This record gives sequence, structure tokens and C-alpha cells, in this order.
Amino acid sequence: MSAGVFTADLRFEFVDKTAGEVGDGTAFPMEVTLGQIAEIFYRVKDAWFTGGSAKWKTTVYDVDFSEISAPIAAPTNRRLDISASTYQQRGYCKLGGDDYNGATYNSGTGSYYSDIAASEHGIWRDAWKTPHIDAFSFEQDDFNGTQSSNSQWWGTPFVGVGVRAKVKRGDRVAVVKLDPADGLFAATNKFYLEIEMLWEDYYPLPFFGGTNIHDKGFGNYWSAYAAPICQYILRLESGDATCQVYFATEGSSEESGTHFIHEATEWWPYAKDAPAVPVWNSGTGARL
Repeated sequence: MSAGVFTADLRFEFVDKTAGEVGDGTAFPMEVTLGQIAEIFYRVKDAWFTGGSAKWKTTVYDVDFSEISAPIAAPTNRRLDISASTYQQRGYCKLGGDDYNGATYNSGTGSYYSDIAASEHGIWRDAWKTPHIDAFSFEQDDFNGTQSSNSQWWGTPFVGVGVRAKVKRGDRVAVVKLDPADGLFAATNKFYLEIEMLWEDYYPLPFFGGTNIHDKGFGNYWSAYAAPICQYILRLESGDATCQVYFATEGSSEESGTHFIHEATEWWPYAKDAPAVPVWNSGTGARL
């Protein structure tokens, strides 16, 4: 009998779900393959938005359309502070230092953060477990809209009104089995990622925003959901993973959107042997 190693140091766990518990609008909205799961959790080092917008008319300004767009220029550092109420953070980044991170830096207002460095071993650090962080994690809060014209930030549709936005994942991957007795790797199994993408402006009332999950996130402000407007896409080397985005408000009409694309931009090379030879192309994610 071969020896084995047990560890509770997991990046996620598989949980059994039924077909009615997964898919668009649920807590497990995004269908993924095993290859995409491996890439999201273990291979992608950094990611950023390459497109996405929403457009609508409001009961307040019903003559012209209002529009919001995702940022398309990634800041060099993964934490950026403009003020106490305006900040942004993405991916493998934490307050203070870590053995597997690069040097600490001033994020803009005197707080020092650090980003993950060259070794993929760093993804196992406790810093990324609560909440569960990966390369696609993102959070922005810009209460007063001071960065509304900055391509590094989510743009706001109203002068002086800010935007908060978030992408976060849970610690589970749902498995839907054709037969409950099937094993984890049965060919007929389907897998769904627990992931939440949402944004909202700070207009006093009504609130305008978008979400891929009906009953989570900032949805407590919204009592009505308009028709689906676009998709949220994780753009991976192993292929796109997608789910529906809903525009949520009580005071809008003629809602539409272009797909919000969250694209992998850097991968871990997983270099091995001596001298070290990379297994994956860090710039494209292709297998070498």
C-alpha cells in the first residue's frame, strides 16, 4: 500500500449540488471545466479588465443615457489608495509584508502593502484564505467619484457620484452529477464556480448597479431586476468561462451592456529542474 499525505490546507473544496442550485443568478453561476478550475486556482498570477460597460436611462435623467464602464488600465501596484474613502485592490496583495511577497510599498496614503513575488509557493499562504483570494479578486470603493475619468478605475455615470465594485470567489466548486453515485471525474459531471461580480454607483436613490447573483452582494438595496444585459467573462488560456450579469434598479429603462471581460494577464511558470525550466509561458499561459 502506497504512503499518502493528508492536508487540510485546501484552496477550495468540491460540493455536490443539483441542477436547480447552479447556473445563472445562483451562488454558483459560472460553469467551468476541470482545466479552467486548475488555471483559475493554481496557474494565473495576475488579471485585469479588458472591457465591459452598462448603459441605461433613469427616472431622474430620462432624456439622456447614463453609462458606466470597467477600468482597462491596470495600476502597477495591486493596492492603490487615494484617500480613506477611495481605494482599490486586486489579486494577491496584502497589508504589510510576507515571505513570498515583494518589497512593501506606500499605497498612497501612508499604508504599506506588498504584492506576491516570483514563487508560486506563495499562493498557499494564510493571507489568501480569508477571504479567499486569487488573481481575479478585486475591490474598489470611490465614494465621491474622484477617479471617475481615470481609466484605472470603474467610471461613474454621474458627476460627484462614485462607484464601488467587487469580484470575489467562495471556497467551493459545485459538482452536478448525472448519477449521484458517480465519482468526481465522471465524464458527465458538470462543475460550477462560486464567484460574485458586482458594481454599484453611489447615487442617493434609486441605486443603479449590476450583479451576477440575485440574492447576494449589494442586492439588499435592489428590489427589482431588469432583463440580463451582458455576461461576466473570465478570459483564460484554457478558454472563456462565463455567467450572466443583471442590471438591478427600480428606476431605469432601456438597459443594455457589453460583456465585462476579466482577463488573465500573467501566469506562474512553475519552473523546475536545474537549471530551472518553465513549464508554462508566463506571458500567455501556454504549456511549454
